[in-house]
Amino acid sequence: MSKENQFPLLGSPIKIGPIEVKNRFFVAPMNETMSGVQGTVTEESRAYYAARAYGGYGLIVTGAIIATKMAARFVWGRNHSLYSMTHVQGLQQLTEAIHYHGGKVSAQLSMGFGRQGHSDDHDELAPAATANLPYEMCLDKLANNWDKRALSSNTVRAGLVGQNTREMSIDEIHSEQKEYCRNLQRAGIAGFDMIEIHAPHGYLEHQFLSAHSNKRTDMYGGSWRNRKRFLLETVEQARYACGYGMALGVRISGEEHFEGGITREEMIDLAQDMEKIGIDYLSLSDGGGYEEVGHLIIDADRWEHWPQMAKDFKDALKIPVMMAGAHDPKVAEKCLADGCCDMIGHGRQSVIEPHSPNLILAGKLDELKICKRCNTCLLRALAGAGMRCPFNPNLGREWAMDEYNTGPMQKHENLMPPALTAGMPVIDLPWWKKELPVCEKFPIPFRGPGPR
Repeated sequence: MSKENQFPLLGSPIKIGPIEVKNRFFVAPMNETMSGVQGTVTEESRAYYAARAYGGYGLIVTGAIIATKMAARFVWGRNHSLYSMTHVQGLQQLTEAIHYHGGKVSAQLSMGFGRQGHSDDHDELAPAATANLPYEMCLDKLANNWDKRALSSNTVRAGLVGQNTREMSIDEIHSEQKEYCRNLQRAGIAGFDMIEIHAPHGYLEHQFLSAHSNKRTDMYGGSWRNRKRFLLETVEQARYACGYGMALGVRISGEEHFEGGITREEMIDLAQDMEKIGIDYLSLSDGGGYEEVGHLIIDADRWEHWPQMAKDFKDALKIPVMMAGAHDPKVAEKCLADGCCDMIGHGRQSVIEPHSPNLILAGKLDELKICKRCNTCLLRALAGAGMRCPFNPNLGREWAMDEYNTGPMQKHENLMPPALTAGMPVIDLPWWKKELPVCEKFPIPFRGPGPR
């Protein structure tokens, strides 16, 4: 076997809903904290994603894009936003850069941080599934390479305990779901090929699922059936809003690793429900979020159960399953061969080496840098400083490198976003009307000059 053919599965294309992806590599979603004022796309963030598309990743999944105005008031650090048409221009430049370099792109849209969010006014109550339940990060659950020396700073210690919360009303839930789907359609206008509902790691959608973070006594709390309701309603509405031009996926945690937390069996049941609604892919992560940081920022030893976890989901579903964390290409190829998953995600691996797919598929393993999981990039991101890597001096400076710029529109790019050409339904159609009316004749008499 030639060096170029060592990884035939990683190099094979895959169809996800209506979208074809050229290989099995995807950039896993991370909050790179490169956004600008009010969540706008910056040249730094545009070029960051362009570099990964140039490096051969078939699919780029963005970090969480905040998709409602209320959610945008409660973020950690900096996130891109999409709650206004003013955000579309920058996101369009981002999608065009990825398409120019041959990649597809999924917008990971978030309905908010919930109890893991922070506002500028720390006394303001964060809207969440349950009131008076801030998160608390304990030292034994931190990632292995978390710099414990930083804990001597009270600024860092303050971040270990979250902002206090208030319970979202049912009216707020319904309003947020509708606004989320309206802005989902704006993502289609901006040129995104896919939408990924952001529901892992203890964020708002996840909080409703977990009995640990959901103490409600109404229709959205209590039984497993009720705790699934918020996410399943959102998935159903998002599936409708996407129309036929965009693929729809969901990212979830496979389980929570503490007594009384969500089990893998429950999450497989949820995944099967979402598949019946019509999602096109499932993206797997793990753990309960900030209170289980070692599973959110995956340590090597905490990753060891992932292939089997992913296979459990894969065996229960017919749709593609995506899994991150397999930095070693030989391990990644084996995961595909063993039927554990259908795509391999690189988070920190794409940070240290944005050209990983091109190098792997060309057989140039001697040139491939493998992530050491030192977590410098993510510790900077958590501080809001923007990611940098001690082993990749180009990280955050891609905007200054000519190869990641775009030129004239290429033949492989779509002039019209697929979401528009395939059609998206009108969300605000009154329930008593089958379609919106069209006025065929202007009612005011013509006055000239000219023939009409």
